[in-house]
Amino acid sequence: MERVETNSPEAAPVLEVRHLKKYFPLQQKGLLRRTIGVIKAVDDVSFVVRKGETVGVIGESGCGKTTLGRCVAYLYEKTDGEIIVRSGERVFHLDELNRGNNSEFRKIVQVIFQDPFSSLNPRMSVLRSVGEPLLVNGIASGNELEARVADIIQRVGLSVSHLQRFPHSFSGGQRQRICIARALVLNPQLVVADEPVSALDVSIQAQMLNLLKDLQSEFDLSYLFISHSMSVIRYMSDRILVMYAGKIIESGSRDDILRQPLHPYTEMLLKAVPKVSRRGSGRLQDVTSGEPPDLLNLPSGCVFHLRCPYAKKVCREEVPVLRAVGDQRQVSCHLAEELVLQGVFD
Repeated sequence: MERVETNSPEAAPVLEVRHLKKYFPLQQKGLLRRTIGVIKAVDDVSFVVRKGETVGVIGESGCGKTTLGRCVAYLYEKTDGEIIVRSGERVFHLDELNRGNNSEFRKIVQVIFQDPFSSLNPRMSVLRSVGEPLLVNGIASGNELEARVADIIQRVGLSVSHLQRFPHSFSGGQRQRICIARALVLNPQLVVADEPVSALDVSIQAQMLNLLKDLQSEFDLSYLFISHSMSVIRYMSDRILVMYAGKIIESGSRDDILRQPLHPYTEMLLKAVPKVSRRGSGRLQDVTSGEPPDLLNLPSGCVFHLRCPYAKKVCREEVPVLRAVGDQRQVSCHLAEELVLQGVFD
């Protein structure tokens, strides 16, 4: 269902997430299948994405960033909270959608998945794969469909001669270009990019990131860009959300986060980025040891305190609240005002 609101489209964000929760019940094996626990993959997350903006989501594997993206794209049904998507005067509340009436929403929000090898049907040609969204949504068919597919294929750096070829004949980078073309053929407003370059060779990643930036400018796109690589997030993002154990623990502009992190976990992620010494060899700084917590058995107090070199008694006993610190900054750390953490300077 579509709801029209009185908000000014220019002022309202393209995406607004309010107190989003996504829990997965853990069930016991056997006939009874009793629920023995709950995995809080995304727990009380709020943020916005504005028109033409790239919001990067960074964190270790298992922090909940992919689940967050899939909830936004309506691939997972949320447990609680609100997800609101705006396109001009059209406003979509995801709790009012169902699997039968989401075709208009699909035209506005598209996804680029991590693995280009499994994202494409091996039995479908490029023309069929990229053109299927147009056909399914009743937008184009026949010669018009082929013309639109040929246009978007050339915009992502491929050739019209590729239209009748099948995925097995392409490299990983070429397959991801096809996936990008398929996501953009409906001219969406918001693209959820879930680790779109992590499966590619390092030599191809820079080309793909530059392509995504060029397409963002050309199509006036907004990105929710998910990655575990701080280098990628640094290059792509306008604002950064740092996730840990299903929660946002720090957010702010890219420059603020990189130059002066407020949370020890953010400092840890920045330290994990290789630095080049004078001799030209990459090296890693001392990085905090330990593993992300078990989401079924979270520690008391701050969930990061077992790995935090600055932890005090209050960190072990009280759960920190995500709060505003300065202008456009948020952090969930008891010691944010007293710590001086190491950032990255351009």
